[in-house]
Parts: sequence; C-alpha cells; structure tokens
Amino acid sequence: MQKSIVITGATGGFGRACAARFAHAGYFLGLFDLDEAGLKEMEDSYGPERCFVRRVDVTDAEDCRRALTEFGARSDGRLDVLLNNAGIINVGDFERLPLATEQRVVDVNVMGVMNMAYHAHPLLKRTPGARLINLGSAAALHGNPEMVAYSLSKRAVNSFTESLDIAWAADDIRVCDVNPMYARTNLITANRHLLRNLPERKIRLTAEDVADAMEKCLNSRRVHHYVGTDTRFFSLAGGLLPFRLRRFLMKKVIGY
Repeated sequence: MQKSIVITGATGGFGRACAARFAHAGYFLGLFDLDEAGLKEMEDSYGPERCFVRRVDVTDAEDCRRALTEFGARSDGRLDVLLNNAGIINVGDFERLPLATEQRVVDVNVMGVMNMAYHAHPLLKRTPGARLINLGSAAALHGNPEMVAYSLSKRAVNSFTESLDIAWAADDIRVCDVNPMYARTNLITANRHLLRNLPERKIRLTAEDVADAMEKCLNSRRVHHYVGTDTRFFSLAGGLLPFRLRRFLMKKVIGY
C-alpha cells in the first residue's frame, strides 16, 4: 500500500518544502491549512490522485477529527507520518502586545498539535511503523523575551513529544520533534524588522534544510533533532553550561 503523510500548515514555507520532499518519495499527501487558495494551487500542482487537500483549523478539535476521518477514507486507513507543522509567531514586548494575539500563538502551536495528534492516533496505530513529527524550534532551548508566547509554545511541544514518545511506543508509533533556528520563510522574513538582532546574514537555514531534517528523522531513534550549526551548539550548551551563562549568551545573541 502507498505510504501517506498529513502535513498541517501545508501552504507555508516548511509545509511546501516537506510536501515536495515526501511527494518525491512516493507518499500520498494530506495537505491541511487555512489558506484555501494555497491549497488549491498545491492540489493543481500534485493532482487530486496524489493528494487530499482540506481547509482545517487546527485549534478546532472537531474540525481536526473530521479532516483526519476524511483523509483516512482516501488513504485506506493508512497514516505513516503526521507532520504537525502548523504554527504562528508573535514578536514584541509581552506586556505591550495584545494578550489575545499571544493566546492565539499558544492555541495554534500547542493546542493545534495536541488536537491533531489525538485524533490521528487511531490511523497511526493502525499503520505499522508510523511516525509523529512535531515542529519545534530553537526557541524552546531558552526563553526568548522577544517571542514569549512562541518560546512557551515550543518548549511545551518538546515536552509533549517526550511524553508521547514513551506513551505511544507500545503502539509502534515513534514520536520526535525537529527544531530549527531562524529560516528563510515568510514567517520569519515578515517579522525580521521587529527583532533586535537578526540581519539577513544570520538567516542561514532554508525550508529545504528543514524538509531534509524531517525526512532524515524517519530513520533515527533520537527524540529531539536540531537543525543547523547554531541550534546544535545551543542544544549542547544547554546541557553543559550553567543557567547564568546560558542566559548571558542568549541575551548577546538576540541583542538584548
């Protein structure tokens, strides 16, 4: 039977790069997003026989359940990979940002991940060797005062990943997360002017780099995957350096 993958946030930079990568590998694609025009464009590109597209609000648990049920009907009940990629960011001083926009970051980045994982479990359990991949971030390694809700959400995602990696092992479902630093996507380029210390030269990663990491992690037993030299350095430093030194380095990096 043909392998299948569901990708949330499918029309964004990471989502599109991952869709192309897994389509090339022969997967049947489930492409979920709020961007209906972008979904239609991707459906036209891949063809309806190679993908199932649907507008999905990941913060709506019932919408996620219905979408996954419909996908399962197209994939003969198979789901080899759920890629929880949908996410948003908010940049600025926490106390000056509208609280509702900070709460929305948590809703999408945390509750959206939980909703999709919960309702995908029956399909994943039915598929031998299934994999859940959550999109994390280097922002999970240390709290970032420019992206308070985003850092909170991504550290929560890391913890969620660790929990399910243990809980779902008995169901033959391996769970991991992929954690990149800043990458050249619309999510970052649209907010770069709001960040204190992010010149163009510091954005080294591409969406294709992250898609490459997504594909490679399928054959890895590691739970947390760090993308890019900077991210790997900070993950290593987090385990070796005292908190005060890590805090100092973080402030230097972001120009605080």
